[in-house]
Amino acid sequence: MSDHNGYIQFLDEARAGEQAATGRLATLVWEQLYPFIFRTTLDREATEDLIQETLLAMLRQLGSLRDPDRFWPWIYRIAWSKIRDRLRDRRMRSLYERTALRDIRDESFACAGDIGPLETQVREETLRQVSTAIAQLNHQQRDVVHLRCYEDLSYTEIAERVQTTPEKARVHFHRARKTLKKQLACRA
Repeated sequence: MSDHNGYIQFLDEARAGEQAATGRLATLVWEQLYPFIFRTTLDREATEDLIQETLLAMLRQLGSLRDPDRFWPWIYRIAWSKIRDRLRDRRMRSLYERTALRDIRDESFACAGDIGPLETQVREETLRQVSTAIAQLNHQQRDVVHLRCYEDLSYTEIAERVQTTPEKARVHFHRARKTLKKQLACRA
């Protein structure tokens, strides 16, 4: 930030489509954001992923920045938004895993009289793998799978909840099933 004129020049040139200036601007942003994001995540991989996501958003939205003097606050807002999205996704994944594991335990106790301890353990491990695979889906697919399988909603009801069409809800569900089948086949 100390070289105010330098970043303004890179910004103007990048907005004009000059690749070298875009690269230099991206380097400046990377260097400036790394400590900020790392202090939040305490994870090098997550920090690098978040910076890349921020840079992609910057490149897509560069034309919408009206005041070049507001560049750094604008970049930090984008980065903070990406951090919040990551934290929200992590919380949702954790919630789905806890919910699925609680359901597993509840079902295991209900069925304990019907099956032996080995079958119970195999069933719990299988359901744990399914729960982990669901947690790795993107948020749209996770939401649709949860609403369809755990809350037993129709595609019309799902569409109302996630503000989409029933057709798109069905597509998200079928893509999620396909992804889950691949993930679970790799673990078998």
